[in-house]
Amino acid sequence: MINLGSHNGNFHADDVFAIGALTLLHPKYRILRSMDPEIWAQCDYLVDVGGVYDHEKRIYDHHFKDGPTYGDGLRMSSIGLVWKHYGRDICGSQEVADQVCHKLIRTLDAHDNGVNLTQQAEGIPDVHEVSISTVVAAMNPPDLIDVDKVFEKEAVKAAEILKAYIANAQKWFASKTEVEEALARAGKNNLKFIEVGENCNWMEHLLNAEGNESILFVLYPTDGKWYSRTVPVSIHSYKSRKDFPEEWGGLRDEEFSRAAGITDGVFCHHARFICGSMSRESTEKLIEKAISN
Repeated sequence: MINLGSHNGNFHADDVFAIGALTLLHPKYRILRSMDPEIWAQCDYLVDVGGVYDHEKRIYDHHFKDGPTYGDGLRMSSIGLVWKHYGRDICGSQEVADQVCHKLIRTLDAHDNGVNLTQQAEGIPDVHEVSISTVVAAMNPPDLIDVDKVFEKEAVKAAEILKAYIANAQKWFASKTEVEEALARAGKNNLKFIEVGENCNWMEHLLNAEGNESILFVLYPTDGKWYSRTVPVSIHSYKSRKDFPEEWGGLRDEEFSRAAGITDGVFCHHARFICGSMSRESTEKLIEKAISN
């Protein structure tokens, strides 16, 4: 049984996630929340409290002057410190740990250290950001009754969120390899589309890949059907390099099939960035017609 220690009273996302991360390393654990140094001495890990950052002693606090930072100057919180030392072990690889850090951990650090990550919507002063950090903070019982039990529940939730981010990061790297291989095949066969598997996270990888400029469409299966998406001009743009034909927009089933010259059409979105059919062959024909249109 591993003792995981933190402070008592109100909790924040950084200490909840730091403990949650450590539970992924140590499934048999007990959480001790206290400001008593004698209790701290019983802990195998101490996070967000202790007054020092000492990896050898497994103390991961950041509440002191000139606390630990990332290379770009962002101050770390307790989850950042825990992830720095144990992220690789939790994820199984450093590249996955770094991706989770980029997507989640650094945001938690920033929130805990008072970094403003949002801009107020102009003309809408009563709309406020809802983030993981604010949601976790809102889970504190107003009267602090049973706060330690609530903390333990939130740590379990945090561990589940971390596992989801880890799985997504692993899929992200697998998709990168898949897109690179698909792009190489397209180049070899002088194709203006790539074909990837179901649930491939292709967009970011494709647009960052060398030699992607000629690719206009992506072909992929989903739930027994075959779809094609247009390639946007940039990652955050809604403008496509080439749309599907205007006369297809908003059509479904037989009406779409007749307009597109296939027999098993499913639909074409009214914005003409995605369309599909029941077969790979028909969806490839849709791509070919769109390219020549």
